[in-house]
Amino acid sequence: MKYDFNEIYQRIASEKWEYDSVINGFPVIPMSVADTDLVSPVEVRQALIEVCNRREFGYPAYHDDFKDVLASWYDRYYDWRPDTADIIETPPLLMTMGAFIRGMTQCNESVVVMTPVYHSFARTIRENHRAVTECDLLRDENNHYTIDFEKLEDTCSRPENKILIFCNPHNPVGRCWTEEEVRKVAAIAQKTGTILISDEIHADFVYDEKCYTPVMKAAENLNGIIVFLSGGKLFNIGGIFSSYVFTADPVFKKQMAVVLKELHFQPTAFAHEAAYAGYKYYHDYREEVVNHIRKMQIKLVNGLNNMPYPVKANLPEATYLVWADFNDTGWSGDRIQEFLVQDAGLGFNRGDQFGVAGTGFARINCGVPESRIDEALSRLEKAFSKYF
Repeated sequence: MKYDFNEIYQRIASEKWEYDSVINGFPVIPMSVADTDLVSPVEVRQALIEVCNRREFGYPAYHDDFKDVLASWYDRYYDWRPDTADIIETPPLLMTMGAFIRGMTQCNESVVVMTPVYHSFARTIRENHRAVTECDLLRDENNHYTIDFEKLEDTCSRPENKILIFCNPHNPVGRCWTEEEVRKVAAIAQKTGTILISDEIHADFVYDEKCYTPVMKAAENLNGIIVFLSGGKLFNIGGIFSSYVFTADPVFKKQMAVVLKELHFQPTAFAHEAAYAGYKYYHDYREEVVNHIRKMQIKLVNGLNNMPYPVKANLPEATYLVWADFNDTGWSGDRIQEFLVQDAGLGFNRGDQFGVAGTGFARINCGVPESRIDEALSRLEKAFSKYF
């Protein structure tokens, strides 16, 4: 193996360590913010060093073949090659998404999200003065989630609902939607005239023979679709803000040009070089980091399910997260969060951040060294023993 993913990084001066305070004599372990605590690819680090070694940081030149490199990545791993004319480098993903939503809707209109879902969707929608319409996923007795297509079509048919945000793969529940499911979502958006935004940032983290399906590969008609992506998750360069969109819709391309002009955006040298190096050179890293994270998910899920306490979890099909169910404690969301932080010293995301449908759950980041999984399980079991 080329990389040691069990090395510990103390990222004190970062958002990841927002819970870095002493509770009951020990610091809270942050396993919430969805980036990894794993070393970035050596090629990416070297590219950033080379930018620094230029010793000047004026307006940069860009790689002419960046879009070809990105298209080749998708062709290699997902058996689909986007047209380079449909690729646009953008500012940070949520900033771009918010500006796009604002440009395509009016203040009295709404955006549909399938909850429980990434909490920053709702925040971004509301910060841009639009309403949020929640359309809950279906959850069976085994905590397996599916899309309620009948409800989704009914919701998208309402005149005030102009946009549907699709999380593919799904954060936080870990579904890797099948090609048929992706096709149905795209068909509903087309049928109802709803703009389809697909966030596909977790595409590289898919496990156990599951296959990520790009919505633009599955859809019969590419008009009305825009896909938001980033190498930030895979390369662990979220703080550099490298993002891009795919869209074949001429209206959306025109709107994106307006967005980029309004935001006075051009990619920074650091963001462009890091993403270019990652997509062009680091295929070995992709396999190693995905394998490590899967091992951490298996260890965490087995540890949770083997506890003689009211917590359970399923192995996700995708993402580097685990969606843990604490509902059998009988506690409220506030009490669960208090227990996790105050008693166990664990910084997980509380489930109701992701919508009412997430109440009683917690999202746990497994993009960490193995020792952190071990410590989290030990702390959780010790804390549970005081109450059950």
